[in-house]
Amino acid sequence: MSKFENVNIVLLPKVSFWKRWILPIFVIAQLTIKEATRRWAFIGGLILGVGMMMLLAYVFANVRRQGEFLPAEIQASLIVHFGLVMTRFFSAVMATVLACGAIATELERGTLTLVVTKPIRRWQIVMGKWLGFAFVLTINQLIWLVVIEWGAWNRLGQWHWGVWKAGAIGLLYPLIFLSLNLFLSVHLPWIFVALISFVFAGIGWSETAMRNIGILANLPRLLTLSQIAGYLMPTGKLARWMVVESEVLDIVPRLSGPPGIEMPTPTVGDLIYVVAYIFVLLLMAFWLFGRKEIAN
Repeated sequence: MSKFENVNIVLLPKVSFWKRWILPIFVIAQLTIKEATRRWAFIGGLILGVGMMMLLAYVFANVRRQGEFLPAEIQASLIVHFGLVMTRFFSAVMATVLACGAIATELERGTLTLVVTKPIRRWQIVMGKWLGFAFVLTINQLIWLVVIEWGAWNRLGQWHWGVWKAGAIGLLYPLIFLSLNLFLSVHLPWIFVALISFVFAGIGWSETAMRNIGILANLPRLLTLSQIAGYLMPTGKLARWMVVESEVLDIVPRLSGPPGIEMPTPTVGDLIYVVAYIFVLLLMAFWLFGRKEIAN
């Protein structure tokens, strides 16, 4: 090796693992958090969710049956069950609103074009945006859980730990929609991403409906379609886990389906599948964005 080559090696700056691979992701995540929290849609959705859950707690605290108030335990169970149902709905909508235009639409507007031209890898941009949105959605979800816990505590005079156990699993719920929307937003404008996201939400919801009808009417093909829907959009798998962990099973059978139809027992495999589903969507978003042609 010549002395000139030795000089070049000495003069080349050594970039640490943190600065090369991790720091760019956190920079993008920080910018994403600032952008997301400034949106009126996010602020309005957060306030609307809190208001609806407080209204829910008030309604069930004043429900009468045959002129008498329901027992405090039943009131708390109703608040927890329907409160968690509302968190699933609002978190899915919030994830879609935040992420549906995260890539393709921002490229069209020019807000992401400058970032792409920087010495930063495409997958780091996607990962940073995913982490930023995930942080915002998690904080949002925790605020809603505090409101639900307040409603249950107000009826029981003690903590209902099922709120937090179910809520911890429910944190995966908006991440499903976040990953799906980021994947779709690589090539599609926000309106198409939002529409497809809501279609997938309907597929996930239809799993339970098709299963109940298939059992009642003895239709094996409908049961097969229910299973397919559960794999295409595994929101039902998470919903069942949340019901079990929320500790309200004494009232859910009377609310969630026809008499004689039991809710399938959730398994650890369901959670593994959900995590794998999110991971695969994220990898596909990395791959698609890496291959996308972007005009300078």
